[in-house]
Amino acid sequence: MSTMRTSRLNPVTAVAALATLALTASPALASGHGILRAELVGSMPGDPPIATINPGGRPWVNGPSTARVREDGRITVVTSALVIPPPVGTGVNPVASVVATLVCDGAVESSTAPFALDAAGDGSTSDVITGTRHCEDPIVLIQPAANLARFIASTVDDD
Repeated sequence: MSTMRTSRLNPVTAVAALATLALTASPALASGHGILRAELVGSMPGDPPIATINPGGRPWVNGPSTARVREDGRITVVTSALVIPPPVGTGVNPVASVVATLVCDGAVESSTAPFALDAAGDGSTSDVITGTRHCEDPIVLIQPAANLARFIASTVDDD
């Protein structure tokens, strides 16, 4: 005759274990340590390619614009006055929608869903992307959604 032995966890011990897990794991999972927080700068035709993506064919300028990427994949981008200025352009944004693309170690990792830019060049997105966990030398590119071979702004400042 075999005896089956069952083990019961003390309810107080179980609650303490769950509380410890919640207190130690939740902040790490929810915090999303930042891997990039930078200003965006409009591209110039002579800028070097980034991850084989060329700058826009005309000069782009912008007002205060930022990109923030967290290790857990959350990305927030805010563009302000991203336009082609006179005399080459009209000072009005000609691109209806863009994506924010994360470049890590010189390679494209992931892009946001397209988001709208108005005629003044203002737009924003909060999205979740992949490829952020072990990202070295992060750069965010703003690319026309209809032409991913070009970028019109980036977090790289060549000055």
